[in-house]
Parts: sequence; C-alpha cells; structure tokens
Amino acid sequence: MYDTLDELLREILAGEDTKLDWKEIVVRGNEILFVPKRASEGDRATVELAKDLTCFANTEGGVIVFGVRKDGERVGVPAERMDALQQLIANVAQNNIEPPLGHLLVFDRVWLPDSAGQSRLCLKIEIKRALFSVHAPKGRRPYWRIADQCHEMTLEQQARAFERRGMMAPFEERPAYTAGPDDLDSDRFKTYYQARFGEKWAEDEESLRRLMLNLKLLARDEASVLHPTALGVLLFSPEPDRWITGSYLDLAVYKGLEPDADRQVDAKTIRGTVVEQIEATMGYLRTSPYVPVAARKDDWGRQDRPAYSLRALQEGAVNALVHRDYTIAGSQVRVFVFPDRIEISSPGRLPNTLTPADLFAGCQPVRRNQMLAGFLRDYTSPLTGRSYMEARGEGFLAMVRECQRVSGRPPDLAVIGDSVKLTIFRERDG
Repeated sequence: MYDTLDELLREILAGEDTKLDWKEIVVRGNEILFVPKRASEGDRATVELAKDLTCFANTEGGVIVFGVRKDGERVGVPAERMDALQQLIANVAQNNIEPPLGHLLVFDRVWLPDSAGQSRLCLKIEIKRALFSVHAPKGRRPYWRIADQCHEMTLEQQARAFERRGMMAPFEERPAYTAGPDDLDSDRFKTYYQARFGEKWAEDEESLRRLMLNLKLLARDEASVLHPTALGVLLFSPEPDRWITGSYLDLAVYKGLEPDADRQVDAKTIRGTVVEQIEATMGYLRTSPYVPVAARKDDWGRQDRPAYSLRALQEGAVNALVHRDYTIAGSQVRVFVFPDRIEISSPGRLPNTLTPADLFAGCQPVRRNQMLAGFLRDYTSPLTGRSYMEARGEGFLAMVRECQRVSGRPPDLAVIGDSVKLTIFRERDG
C-alpha cells in the first residue's frame, strides 16, 4: 500500500483518512513517546500504538508513518533511535494485543522530503487486513477505523466481525503463523497419500505443496506467505504442540479413587500427530501393567482378561482428540486411570446446543473439526481393522453398547466447565 514515495507523499499532503495515519515521536532518555505526550495516561505510547494497530487490522488495513507532524510536516525519526522504535512496535504487536498481530506488519524505512525539500528518515508500517481474527488491545474491546479516527466496537459490531471471520475460515483452515511449510513432515504425508490412493507419490516438491494447499493442509496468510494450517499441523507435524498449545495428551495412573499426586504410580505425556497420539494411548492402555485386568474363575481355573472394552476406549480417545476445541490455549486432553474407571477429559464444551442426553438418545453428532474427522476416515485402526472415524455417526452408541457388554453399565458423559469428561467403568472380578 502506497508503494512509491510519490504516492505516499501525495497521500500525506491530502491528510489522514481510513487507511493512513502518522505520528511524530520524541525521545526522552531511553523512552520513545508520541506527540502529544499525555503523561497522565501512563505508558501512552504502547496504549495508543496497540489501539492504532488493531484499528487498521480490524478494518481494511492501512499505513502508519512515524516521523510526521500533526500538520503533515515530515520531521523524521532520529537514525540512532530507529531500531528502538521498530522494536517497540514489534513488542506491542506481539505482547500488548490479543491475539498477536506481528505477522500482519510490514516495516519499511523511507526518506521523505520536508516542506523545504530536505530528506527526512521516516518509518512506514503497513498493517495488513486481518482475515482470520478480530484483534484487541489487552483488556480492551476491539477497535476499528472510521474516517481518520479509531473507535471501540460495540458488542453487536464485535459479533458481526467475529461472524465474518469465522465464516471465512474455520480454525482448522487458519494458518499457524509461526510455522513454515517445512515444519510438516513430507514423509508422513507421502505415507498417508500411498495408503489413501494406493500409489506412491511421484511428483516434485512444488506439486506436493499445491496438493497440500488444495487439501487445506497449507494456507497463505494476509501477506501471501505460506504456512501450515492447524489441520496440517495436527496431522503431519511431529511436534504439533510447538504451534498449537496444548495439542498433546497427558496420561496418569492412580492407585486411589481420586487424582492425588501422592498416589500416582505412573504418568506419561504423549506427543506427535493426532493419529500417533491415538495409537500411543491405546498401546499404553492395552499393554501397561498398571491398567487393571478382570479375573474370573470357572472350571478351567482363574482367567485374566481386559477389564475394559478396548474398542470403547479407542472411541473415547479418538473423540477426545478429534472433537476437542483446539482454540482453548494451554489445555490438553487428559486420560486418568483409576482402579475402578478410566476418565478421558477433552477441552471444549459439546458443539452448538448438543447435550449428553442427545448423544445417548442417538442424535446425529455435530463435529467441531469436520476436516480432521474426514482425514481420520483414511486411517485404519490396528485394533479393529476399520477406519478410526465412521461417516455415519454410530461410534458413540457403539461405545455405549461395548461398555454395557463388558462392565454392565453405560459410560458417563459430563460437561464440566469448558471441558467434556467421559468415564468408562471397569468390569468387576467375578
């Protein structure tokens, strides 16, 4: 935007508007302030800058030129303070705004003539229009720009902005801004491709990226830079929790009937792709000596067998990892093993108006992560020999039947705060 100096200068001479703002700065010791200074408002520079950056990002994008006086005169930025100014802007964009918008900023140092024809060093910041989020200064409402002023959004305007961006891209399709295409493991994807299509990948890397774009595993951000999507990270990154916080599974075993660190006998953090987390979790529940077995006596003596339906446990683990709310930062799937039950907790409430009673009644489930669930149909469970996800929505009731067959009672499903907890009860010794 305003890519030539002549165009930028003409816009400045025309005055501030919806897409252009400027600021004069002063330096006081090591502190950078904007003019006019308002000491009564505390750290005014960061507060005002956070407001202005979000204001442009939430509207149509725009440009801020630092080193221009209120009347449009170009006064410049001291060359020795330019690095500090850029660092201030980057820090505000990353630390004073939710969610951070540093990826939307383009920095450009420019020389602009003042009214006497003398060149002045200024800093031009272009703010790209946000496509996937509504940004706000921490602790404040979001702003947007009307004419040459920033205004707080009303609650209704916020709702409309969130709706537009939500409709534009579900979470699965949003870029993971801190990751690059090479952070997806191409070998993992090629293995998936061969399993799905029955042939090895034989094209070049450019063709591979085009295919991954078409499959929504890669996406371009507001600046057309290529990133993995959340979907791509969850399926093909060996370390998805580097890019999506909490995208792993914690497993703990207790010898008591309540979670108590003093009575914990084993613990494991399971990382990797969603499919790898499912397989590792089931591997532990199937083989660990800490998972109870049920003993029965008959004419042949004592017979030990699994105290749980492995098929039911797999359905619970798959649902927890596939249907969880990955936008809840820092909250992971948890599996707690007790002597009498296994609890599987998943971040996020049930989608839309769905209730536990609806699921037990056979209501068609609403999938939070539709594309992730779609990919899981292409992966075969070593346990059942069938797809991890069925398209007919029969998995939950099949799990209920399995639980009743093994333990004589259905599982318990409860919404607790912003999470869903599934409890599967063990078979009693008999």
